[in-house]
Amino acid sequence: MAVKKREFTCTSCGTGFPKWLGRCPVCNEWNTIEEPAPAAAPGKREGSVLPLASLNSEELKRIATGINEFNLVCGGGIVPGSVILIGGEPGIGKSTLAIQIGHFFDTLYVSGEESPMQLRQRAERLSADPSRISICTSTEVEEIIELATSHKPQCLIIDSIQTVYSSQTPGIAGSVSQIREVTVKLVELAKRTGIPVILVGHITKEGSIAGPKLLEHLVDTVLYFEGNFNRDYRLLRAIKNRFGSVNEIGLFMMTERGLAEVTDRNRVFLSPSISSAPGNAVSAALEGSRTILFEVQALVTYSGAPNPRRMADGFDVNRLILMTAVLEKHAGLKLGSFDVFVNVSGGFQINEPAADLAVAMAIASSLRDTPIPDGVGLIAEISLSGELRPVAQCARRLKEFLLAGFGTILLAAGDQKEAKDAGFGNGAIGTGTVLDAINFLL
Repeated sequence: MAVKKREFTCTSCGTGFPKWLGRCPVCNEWNTIEEPAPAAAPGKREGSVLPLASLNSEELKRIATGINEFNLVCGGGIVPGSVILIGGEPGIGKSTLAIQIGHFFDTLYVSGEESPMQLRQRAERLSADPSRISICTSTEVEEIIELATSHKPQCLIIDSIQTVYSSQTPGIAGSVSQIREVTVKLVELAKRTGIPVILVGHITKEGSIAGPKLLEHLVDTVLYFEGNFNRDYRLLRAIKNRFGSVNEIGLFMMTERGLAEVTDRNRVFLSPSISSAPGNAVSAALEGSRTILFEVQALVTYSGAPNPRRMADGFDVNRLILMTAVLEKHAGLKLGSFDVFVNVSGGFQINEPAADLAVAMAIASSLRDTPIPDGVGLIAEISLSGELRPVAQCARRLKEFLLAGFGTILLAAGDQKEAKDAGFGNGAIGTGTVLDAINFLL
């Protein structure tokens, strides 16, 4: 007869071990390895089978929150029975957004970090209707599920998931095993009752939401709240979405009365005096269904160091090193004794090659101390041979340039016809190499 193997699990990091240890060798925590409680004997279960053809997808209607930016990131609204995880650094505005969302429903708000009076003061500051939000300060998930089942709210908000625990699982609140078990129970509640659940999770030092990455796989939608505390705007980005696109972003401005939607997105990332000084160039980036114009700023200064610096904020520094090498090799720019600094205005992050031409022209403009003419947009990818390549979905970028009043667009020769068809006419300048682009502009 085979001997049943005993298994032990660390309640801090979730790692399994064949025997008990005093200290976990993975997370280095003491007295966190425990033997899980034996599972209950399975009883008789009666399952049900539904033919897929018997289900009508039109009956699944999304719930609009009244916050258009949030609806856009979620794919058009909240799907009933879905579980949404909102992550971000402490103080970025997650709880503020949660209350503003809960204001549009009959919401059960579970607060494990703030008292009811603190939430009331915040709701008054945000002009939220307090009669539509019920507060619960219990952090035991079994009690929360009982309250949600009996009260049947239209939305359940957990702020935050790290403070909730299960009395049936060993470990302290916030540990890997607790977070995993609590989330599984809340997901089961959402699917069984159709109540949408919004979880608020802090980002740890390792950059993970609420500790383990496993939590992201349990929920339906993962939203990251991004932003610089030195600026007022916030970016809500979809990292995972079972019911919509994962490339959408929502733009908000943090005000005294909470998060306000940003309707003129170009105002955030585009300076009104974009061509007032050398080293400024404008390009267009795609973020889901949106096209955002942004300004690239470059500063090229003489360096006496043997290894000049290459620094970038909002742009991949490795891509910057490639651009400087291409400019030296194929455009004749002597950058070997100059420091090159590149910044994307407004703190925007660029992760696509369509911004290559704007970065290269900004560097050349700063080096020659010659500003790029006003009203010129730049979109093209630069190859290692110095050639300009067409970019994806060029028509969408061109449309945004036209709406912003740009009269000239400099792009790859392969996209010139598309630019003329879009309405630029003679203002569409197609070039074959980066050297041609520099000679035309500067």
